[in-house]
Amino acid sequence: MSEKKMFQGLAHIGIKSMNMDQAAAFYSEVLGFELLERIKPGDVELIFMKCGETVVELIEINDQKKFEDGVVNHLALRVEDIFQAVAWLKEHHVECINAEPREMEGGRYNFFFRGPSGEKLELFQE
Repeated sequence: MSEKKMFQGLAHIGIKSMNMDQAAAFYSEVLGFELLERIKPGDVELIFMKCGETVVELIEINDQKKFEDGVVNHLALRVEDIFQAVAWLKEHHVECINAEPREMEGGRYNFFFRGPSGEKLELFQE
């Protein structure tokens, strides 16, 4: 192997979606992601969205094959003010897993909630 690292970071994180319009609206309107591309290269529709340097690929569920190939455990979103972000989620009637942000070692915080297809998402503040 050369001095250059083979794996340099994430290209995107794939999340299956049961309702593409609802998922696209959630990620753009509630979480502030930017729509990059919405395509249907084959049997399923794909939506690519970006937040900071992170790209999420929403993948349409087709033929009742909901999650036979697995699901992403969670997607962590970095935030500056977790308490403000949690209030925003609650204002938008987002399903929250935690009641309040949880303090971790080193003054960090996290908070788990669900997206429109039941995917587990996390807010993370350093």
